Amino acid sequence: MAKKILVLLIVMLSSYGWAQSNFNEFKYKMEELAKTKKGLDENIRIDLTGLTLYDFITTLAEEHEINVSVDPQLNEIVTSNFFDVKVTDVFYFLIEKYQLDVDVMNNILIFNKRKEEIKIEKPKPLKQIDVSYNNQNDFLSMKLKNDSLPRVAQAITDVSNKNVFLAPDVKDMKVSSYILNRPFDQVLEMMSKSNNLIVTKDENNNYYLEKNNTPNEVLKDNNSRLNSSNRRNNSNKSNNEGGSFSITTDDNGFLDIQSFEGDAAEIIIDAAEKLNISFFMYNTPEGVNTTLIASAITFDDLLNHLFKGEKYTYKIVDDLYLIGEHVTEGLRTTELIQLENRSIETVFRTLPATLTQNLEVKEFIELNGFVVSGSKTYIDEFKEYIREIDLVVPVIQIEVIIVQYQKSYEIQTGIQAGIDNQQRTTSGALFPTGDVSLNSTSVNSLIDAFNGLGFINLGKVTESFYLNLRALENNSLIKLSSTPKLVTLNGHDATSTIGETSYYFEQNNQLINTGVNNNILQSGTWKSTEANLSINIKPFVSKDENVTLTISVERSSFLARVGENAPPGKATQKFESMISVRNNEMILLGGLDELENENSGTGTPFFARVPIIKWFFSSRKKRKEKSKLHIFIKPTVTY
Repeated sequence: MAKKILVLLIVMLSSYGWAQSNFNEFKYKMEELAKTKKGLDENIRIDLTGLTLYDFITTLAEEHEINVSVDPQLNEIVTSNFFDVKVTDVFYFLIEKYQLDVDVMNNILIFNKRKEEIKIEKPKPLKQIDVSYNNQNDFLSMKLKNDSLPRVAQAITDVSNKNVFLAPDVKDMKVSSYILNRPFDQVLEMMSKSNNLIVTKDENNNYYLEKNNTPNEVLKDNNSRLNSSNRRNNSNKSNNEGGSFSITTDDNGFLDIQSFEGDAAEIIIDAAEKLNISFFMYNTPEGVNTTLIASAITFDDLLNHLFKGEKYTYKIVDDLYLIGEHVTEGLRTTELIQLENRSIETVFRTLPATLTQNLEVKEFIELNGFVVSGSKTYIDEFKEYIREIDLVVPVIQIEVIIVQYQKSYEIQTGIQAGIDNQQRTTSGALFPTGDVSLNSTSVNSLIDAFNGLGFINLGKVTESFYLNLRALENNSLIKLSSTPKLVTLNGHDATSTIGETSYYFEQNNQLINTGVNNNILQSGTWKSTEANLSINIKPFVSKDENVTLTISVERSSFLARVGENAPPGKATQKFESMISVRNNEMILLGGLDELENENSGTGTPFFARVPIIKWFFSSRKKRKEKSKLHIFIKPTVTY
């Protein structure tokens, strides 16, 4: 065995080394090809959903001018997000994930589906028939579960040297039976009856098994085809309806029972006598007949099997067994059933009506449990249901990274001149921005400077004259990021809101008629409005820890007011999405992008359009603003 394991490990390591060397060789070829094909080193940003692998590779190659040959049978659906990833890395990812064979031939990448190795499965070994025989006391044991009857007969013959023959019509049968350390003839008889067979023993101690064509054949005590003997502490009884049973006890006080349509009341009485158990029957079980073969069971197990699905139950009070119907006074009990992992508030609404119709169930929120009143059988069924659903609810920690990027560019140029009655002063900045306002005195001083050159003679301006010169450029780049972490239970909402609040005044006018004059009563209140970036995420965790996220993102911002006390305008952007992501895997959500361009100006007709001199006869403004919002989401599931 050790040599076989060693050989298997060598084969696995050699195949892995061969695959790794092939991939390294292909990677080397890709690096050499990238020296001439620059498109392989270019970065891509793409969000794929519902595109076939063939279409994705061909489109990617066409976009980046790469020569490819793709097998049309690559029709797998690709769903992926790539952000600032090289084309070569995308190819490596596709090769590994979709098991592709890729070769480089004369600057051409050839993609084919990797051929699957045909594995020939070894035939499964036949299940061993679990049959044992003790030659000293002629005891036979069998543990059968849907086993072939011919193989069972062969196994019995091999271990006991007693011939077992089969009728032609039972050679295709499957049998099940679980009997331990009982006499050989008794085991064959009980196995036959539990599988609707008849066993016959001839004078040469040969056994013959055939199908039982008479339904509900009566077990016979004294006229049995097989003679049973040497049963320690054994009792065999028959009831009036034709059924029979036998009960024995072992040294540990457990019951071995074999019954065919045995009367439940008689079985209870006989078992209680052998175990010296005290009991009291409020109601004698009537019409309850059972067929069973059981080894090493307790008295409680016996009662549970007998009363399953019946109207009878039992209760233990000071080692006294009280037996009767479910509705009998004195057999009802009350029990507190507490939950360990879940909240009672969510469980109570999901309880099946068939489970609680025979019980009185009350919530006990302080102890996170139920107070249940009813018969023991129904309470045990209720406890089993609670145990099945009382599992640990997954807790999902959602890490959200919000990145806001805003870039703006603005340039203003122009000359503005005019006359008004305001008292003006010369002011402004010359560097690094040019925004200067000149009054008449400064303008006249400037004119005097030009007149001093000798060949220019300009006149004076009036005292109410003013001149504004503007030449400025503004560039800004703003990048904001926030990283809230949200924690919620599976199937519950997690919400994060970031924003600002603005207030406005709302005025109310009320006309009051006093009989002589009409007066207007004015009143008002301050109200608020919000502009937020809000994220709502609802996670659902599957059994394989895939997390389905229902995501809603809304972004709103304030606009200008139409009046001093008027509410501000509001611009809103919103999107909703549902995606599936693996545990601890990060996804990128985008799409909230804005681009604003403005190019405006005023000036003197005709002169404002003449090149060069238009700067002296016009005022111009050019502005460009671009903003982006990216949201990264990473769920982490814990228990």
